[in-house]
Amino acid sequence: MKRISVPVEDMISALQDFGVSDGRANDITALFEVIDAGDYDALVMPALAFNHSQLPRKTVLITLSSFWVCVVGNTNSFSEQELQALGALRSLYFVSVNLGYQDLVACIARYWEDTSPLHQTESVELWR
Repeated sequence: MKRISVPVEDMISALQDFGVSDGRANDITALFEVIDAGDYDALVMPALAFNHSQLPRKTVLITLSSFWVCVVGNTNSFSEQELQALGALRSLYFVSVNLGYQDLVACIARYWEDTSPLHQTESVELWR
């Protein structure tokens, strides 16, 4: 199975878009494996679960959401990776809804709505 990676700078930017501070974004990206992707360094999902990192649950969901947003932004439209990323992001939306993280829910919903021309779906069955 091919490992999905995203540029480090894109991940930091996505975390910041989700309201994570610069310092915290750098701490979070340190949890990922960094690989040389040629023109830039990239992050791949770590083999160990984030629950070993002492991060609060909400921060883990923000981190995962940011990662999948970066995947969407760095893949071709309708590629297998983009479809996987959109599915993962949609799942994270519903997990966030059920855990009551309304600010994260709003961020994911806003991202989904803003990028709807890319994936040609207008909503994630918004529960607002």
